[in-house]
Amino acid sequence: MRELLIIICAAALLACCSREHPEEKAAQAAKECYDLLLQGKYDEFIARKAQTDSIPGSYREQLVANIKMFAAQMEREHRGMKEVRIVNCTADTARHSANAFLVICFGDSTIEETVVPMVENQGRWLMK
Repeated sequence: MRELLIIICAAALLACCSREHPEEKAAQAAKECYDLLLQGKYDEFIARKAQTDSIPGSYREQLVANIKMFAAQMEREHRGMKEVRIVNCTADTARHSANAFLVICFGDSTIEETVVPMVENQGRWLMK
């Protein structure tokens, strides 16, 4: 009987530990978004923003143009963005939102910490 109880407790502990928490999912999604920006995939970066699937094409083009200008400015000022790292993430599961804290490493050795507000929509984390 005791062995059965130990097995049940171990299985329950394993199940709890193996489940990915909302904070981890949101932080990883935010990092993936910024990795798209690093790779120059501006259209895909914009597609990872909440509610961009229902905006007019002309507005989407403006958003992509703005992101391209931002990337060009970072290239001029800091020799480009080179790496993104997750620092922390806090999630509000009741509101299906999170704040992912990322560190952006630039080519000139400067770093910048940024907060990326995230929202969960149909099981997928998107930037606000």
